[in-house]
Amino acid sequence: MLKDGSVAHAAAYGLADVRRGTAVKTNTIFHLASCGKQFTGLGLLMLAEERRLSLDDYVGKYLPGLAGFGPGVTIRRLLHQTSGIRDLYDEVGVRAVLSRCEQPRNEDIVRTYSELGCPMAGHGIRPGDAFSYSNSGYELLGSVIERVSGQSYHDFFQSRVFDRLGMNDTFSVPDPRVNSARTAKGYTLAQFGTVAEATPGEFDELVGAGSFYTTVSDLCTHDRALGSNVLVSEASMREALTPGRTNDGRETEYGLGWYVGVLNGMQIAEHQGEWAGFYSYIRRYRDQPLSIFALSNNPRLDLPEIVDATAATFR
Repeated sequence: MLKDGSVAHAAAYGLADVRRGTAVKTNTIFHLASCGKQFTGLGLLMLAEERRLSLDDYVGKYLPGLAGFGPGVTIRRLLHQTSGIRDLYDEVGVRAVLSRCEQPRNEDIVRTYSELGCPMAGHGIRPGDAFSYSNSGYELLGSVIERVSGQSYHDFFQSRVFDRLGMNDTFSVPDPRVNSARTAKGYTLAQFGTVAEATPGEFDELVGAGSFYTTVSDLCTHDRALGSNVLVSEASMREALTPGRTNDGRETEYGLGWYVGVLNGMQIAEHQGEWAGFYSYIRRYRDQPLSIFALSNNPRLDLPEIVDATAATFR
């Protein structure tokens, strides 16, 4: 946890590897899951500041196979989760993807959308009509970053963010550090309240929606960089934390990879993640210098409750 730019509290509890009895430490590496969507938003803002793209460009400009989406499906609407396209993470979508590839990568997501005729989330839904959370929409954005930058998603963030800031334990898949001795195992609930090691998933190699591993120490480093506008300008950070709007003017409470709103009278930006037996929760207080990061592999923990209690203690 950061307060006034300094680490106010850092602690580790439990086991990183139950079978080996390896304890969690403050430098243990955890999967960030959907909390990593903020990095996709950040990467696109970096490219926009360099005038290599505009957030209001339609996605088919960079992924020609998706030209059928039409001009309404823009980068901005994908970021704000208002694009209107269906998410491929439901049962039907997963079957559609896996019928084309057993271990899909981002190009397989693009191909699936193209072959399905660029389906929308529901009959009569237009881009911008409603908020609809989509992991595969963010994977399309990961592919845009690769196309525009000329780098893999992994290499873009490694060179442009992590190496630059000294975030030595943060990386996107694919990366051999996934199997490092310092990387925790993910766990899910099994029978009779026991835990079981999570099995690899078919979508584990996709990037854009949440493909990062990190430590709480590196998250502190990253938060300081965001607060001091090292990576993008103050104006871009305001844009990242500004909620989208639907066609009828309603706020969505979702910015560029962040949920944004008011909690107990205070402005916050936050996100929660869950993937492959890992659980994450990040909250930044926007009107006071306080940020809290919780990373876990314990499915019994209620991370929002833990963050609430921590915030009440340190505010």
